[in-house]
This record gives sequence, structure tokens and C-alpha cells, in this order.
Amino acid sequence: MLQIVFVLIIYIPLVLLVGRYVYQVTMNQKTVFNSFFQKIENILYKITGVKQQEMTGKQYVIALLLSNACMIIVSYLILRLQKYVFLNPNQIENMEPTLAFNTVISFMTNTNLQHYSGESAMSYFAQMIVITFMMFTSAASGYAVCMAFCRRFIAKTDRIGNFYKDFTRIIVRILLPFSFVVALALVWQGVPQTLA
Repeated sequence: MLQIVFVLIIYIPLVLLVGRYVYQVTMNQKTVFNSFFQKIENILYKITGVKQQEMTGKQYVIALLLSNACMIIVSYLILRLQKYVFLNPNQIENMEPTLAFNTVISFMTNTNLQHYSGESAMSYFAQMIVITFMMFTSAASGYAVCMAFCRRFIAKTDRIGNFYKDFTRIIVRILLPFSFVVALALVWQGVPQTLA
């Protein structure tokens, strides 16, 4: 019983703080870290050529589907051609077509279904680029749609934001900072896996 109380004492304030921060990011409000993250986002927008204009619901969905389709195609090709790509010290063969497709679709839809053993079926490059990349981008895509829905529900307007801007903000302001904190905790505990 004491353990449950201890966990709740830590958990409830964290939920309130993180929930408030995520709400501010979702509704495009100023946060404590706004000036720092804005600089990073502006560099990314400049490199990728993202126009920060508002989208209609239809434009938003098309942007989502096109982005996800591109990520699926690139990831599928990496799994199918991993034998020829660097960071493959174990000389792992290319993934079989249906398994590659299942893996990519599974990670893109954030179900993360695995019908293989990672180290024996995928090169380091494929694990880092496909699996880790998809874990970030599928979460960002899903939350971007959630952000658009929340804005549409609250604002009652057809302009719901910009998919590319939402996608970037989620990765830069939520996923990367939280993953950095978790990575530090894992390093502290001696957990990280290296290329060695």
C-alpha cells in the first residue's frame, strides 16, 4: 500500500506538469522553452521548405497520408536492401518482402508487431533508421492528428493548423526532450546498447 501511495505522490504532479506542457504545445501557446525550440524548428522549416500556412482538413489529411506513404516506401526499401547498406557487421540478408512490409506497416501504425528477432534479422542501420525512426514518426503523426482534432473541436473552424508544423513541433518539443531524459536515466542505470 505504501508503494502505491509513493508512486501516486510522484506520478500526479508529473502528470499535471507534463499535461499542461503538452496542452500548450498542442494549442500553439507559449511555453518556457519556446525561444529555444523555435530556433531549432525554424532551421528545420528552412531546410525542408515547410510553409507555415494553415491547412484545411482535407489538406491536412493529404499531407499526413503523403508523408506516411513516403516514410513507408523508404523504410521498406531499407529493409529490403539492408544487405547492401553500411552498419551491417553480421552480414544480415535482406528481409523477406512480406515480413518487411508487415514490419514497416506495423511500426507506421504504432502497433510495433515484430515477427523476427531484431539482432538476427535486421542490420544496425535498419534498426536505427527504420525502427527507431518509425517509433518517433508514427507517434508524431498520430499526435498531430489528435492536435488537429482538438483544435477543430475547440475552435470550430475548418483551419486546423499545418500538419508539417505540428509534426515538427511534436518531435522537437515533446518526443526528443522526453527521450533525452529517459536516455539519461538509462545511461545512469547502465542500460544503453552500443554498436560494439
